[in-house]
Amino acid sequence: MAQHAKKLELNSFSKEERLCNFTLKKLLFEQGNQFHEYPFRVFWKIIDQNLEKVFFTGSPYHFSGLAELQNPIQRLQNPSYPQRKIPGNAYFHQPAKCLTGVPAKQHKSAVKRNRIKRLVKEAYRNNKQEFYTFLNEQNCFCLLGIIYTAQPILSYPDMEAKIIVSLQKLVQKISQQPGSCD
Repeated sequence: MAQHAKKLELNSFSKEERLCNFTLKKLLFEQGNQFHEYPFRVFWKIIDQNLEKVFFTGSPYHFSGLAELQNPIQRLQNPSYPQRKIPGNAYFHQPAKCLTGVPAKQHKSAVKRNRIKRLVKEAYRNNKQEFYTFLNEQNCFCLLGIIYTAQPILSYPDMEAKIIVSLQKLVQKISQQPGSCD
């Protein structure tokens, strides 16, 4: 029964896996790497497990070792909890946070943009297992942005094949980058 629940969890695309935090989005698009794999432009950034380095870099105060949280995920990612709090949507419950986007210049209709985003999310959801196992083995956290840049709307099988190729290329780029997952 527990194996079935784990499988359902891995085959979902929950709120915790979506990149919703503005600070993390800004970090992804300003400091992240990118590559183009038709029809996608993929942005990615490997970040440290301790999220305080991302959220409180300009702060003159430094607190450490004060976390008294029950949740081990929050204890690792926000060690100075009582004094400085990280937003709840920034915690990594899975090894990657992903966002999808479609430029309005390419597709004027919101209906078309939403359909493309649904197809991209579904293809990512069905093929993220290998990517997650790689990140877990490397002990990495990844911010991921998948932007659909093509004018024609591809069919789902074509889009799924392109997502698979993009994720494989991303794994290759992460493994080639020295010191990315320490």
